Amino acid sequence: MMVLILSFEGKAQSLVNVDSLKSVLKNTEGKARVETLNLLATNLRESEQESAFNYALEAEGLAHSIGDISGESLAKENIGWIYYRRGQYQKSFDFSKDAYELALQVDNMKVAARLLNSMGALYYEQQNFDLAIEQFKKAYLLSKREGDLYTQIRSLNNVAYNFSQKNELDSALYYAKYAIEVNRKAGSPYLTAFANRVIGDIYYSTGNYDSAASIFENSLNEARLQHVKTTEASVTHRLGATYLKLGKLSDAEKVLLEGVQVSEENKFLDELAKNHKYLAQVYEEKGDIRNAYQHQSTYVVLNDSLVDKGNRDRIALLQGMFQEDLDKSELNLLKEQNENQAQRLKLIRRNYYIIAIAIVLILGLLIWLFLLNRNIKKYNDFLLEQKRKIKDQNIDLEAKSLQLEKINETKNKLFSILGHDLKAPIGQVKSVVDLLIQGMLTKEEFEELLKVLNKDINSVHFTLNNTLKWSMAQMEGFKLKKMPFSLYDLVASNLTLIEPQLKEKEIVVSNLMQKVQLVYADQDLMEVVVRNILNNAVKFSKRNGTVEITTSPKGQFVKWCVQDHGIGIKASQIKEILGKDYIITDSQKGTEQEKGSGLGLQLCKEFVRMNGGEIYIQSKEGEGTRICLDIPQGDLIQDSNTSAKKEISQA
Repeated sequence: MMVLILSFEGKAQSLVNVDSLKSVLKNTEGKARVETLNLLATNLRESEQESAFNYALEAEGLAHSIGDISGESLAKENIGWIYYRRGQYQKSFDFSKDAYELALQVDNMKVAARLLNSMGALYYEQQNFDLAIEQFKKAYLLSKREGDLYTQIRSLNNVAYNFSQKNELDSALYYAKYAIEVNRKAGSPYLTAFANRVIGDIYYSTGNYDSAASIFENSLNEARLQHVKTTEASVTHRLGATYLKLGKLSDAEKVLLEGVQVSEENKFLDELAKNHKYLAQVYEEKGDIRNAYQHQSTYVVLNDSLVDKGNRDRIALLQGMFQEDLDKSELNLLKEQNENQAQRLKLIRRNYYIIAIAIVLILGLLIWLFLLNRNIKKYNDFLLEQKRKIKDQNIDLEAKSLQLEKINETKNKLFSILGHDLKAPIGQVKSVVDLLIQGMLTKEEFEELLKVLNKDINSVHFTLNNTLKWSMAQMEGFKLKKMPFSLYDLVASNLTLIEPQLKEKEIVVSNLMQKVQLVYADQDLMEVVVRNILNNAVKFSKRNGTVEITTSPKGQFVKWCVQDHGIGIKASQIKEILGKDYIITDSQKGTEQEKGSGLGLQLCKEFVRMNGGEIYIQSKEGEGTRICLDIPQGDLIQDSNTSAKKEISQA
């Protein structure tokens, strides 16, 4: 979760004022009570979240009852931010949107700037960093105009952090240093810890570990001095990772244990998981395998929970924003219908007036009838055009509804895959571990079960990898990272990974590829494609079977083929797999009842086409399957570089 801190007052100041605010609250009523409640919520929402939430709810209700729009706007902003901290993104979006509209209604631009930061944070959670940066820059300009120093610094830090997430490190470093400079000129202590944390991230990512350690140490000291627990928890695992890179294992262990304590006390689950992750690496370096395993297990449990929750929350947020667009479209449609009705009534009144005049002036009536006929014709054309627009809008709404249904079907299928295919293997692993801990398994029995567990874990890992790669490719803002690489080396490394399956089924693989053959594509996506195709060849091959791997030139492409002699694929299933639409099919079991998720070949089709290639499947039931890929080859790199240079020179 993005680390954004308080809104108006610094943490050190809030500690001084909270007790006095609570004392004042007892004797205040009306608008003064709303202001006091909002101040308490703002100052406590990063340290005592439940208390802050209760204060904000009371402020919202009281402000609404007395018509204090500005106070209600600020209360909703606090509620929205607390929901964001809790990971309830849809509720955060709803409250932030309502608060923003109220702030604009009373021209309260300081609260509006704060809310632009909240909306930017929601875009960050969707990994739409460009829109997030746009929101934070607007917040900076607005808060600068209003003289709100704290929100200026907060906005600059958020811009820097999002640039670092895009790996645009020069821009990130510029905005982080600019935030510190604004702090220095104003003599303010606000958020320097967060700015230094961003700078430390940049030094760490570029391998400058000594500088990163120094910056992270300063950031941690500042966070502790200002009592900003969110920043303190996020800096500890970064500093621990840096010490680990520098070989300072004792220092790393100390700061990471402090991070675990802070994260547990404040329920910062994301930061807690990362502190456990690096502690496992520290103990592994020290040779303390027991502690390393304990922290690694804790990290895996926390991380899986956070990934699952994050995916669910992001899908809910996207659905909520999509529903808002639908509601706006329906509202616009109703407005247009009302306007058309009003125009019809106006026309009827005009006709009565003209008829009354026509009784007196027959000549005027004839002239008027001529003009009226021409106007009616134009108006009918106008009404027909409006009717066409309404029809187009209805078609668009139906298309969006169908799109949402498909999204829900895909989501449900993915959750079904994760729940069904992962639950049983993980439950089996847990059962064996429980028996081992209770001493009910001998060493020989455990070693016998270990092979079965390894097979289950490999299946879980394969399914998770497919699902996560597909999810990342569907995210808005995802970019291909094409580069030249050796297709032979990629295939060889994946053959090494599936060697246990090959030995288990006694399958012989003949790799007849050219070793010097280069291709030009996104290597990570192509690795998923190669692994799925090789895995399917083994899965559907019979025991003691053979698999042949070949390459051949095909114009500007390399034709890569894998031939097995297994059970084959039905023609109807091939047509469904290679179709235009993305459909998660039911997985067919392998020759020895191996299970699958149904994602594999669909991922291959989508990822190959994303890289400018194509996939072909030839199969006959009972005789085997031949899968071929057309992959852009190395000599296209020059054309790509030339085009890129032209675009740069034109820019």
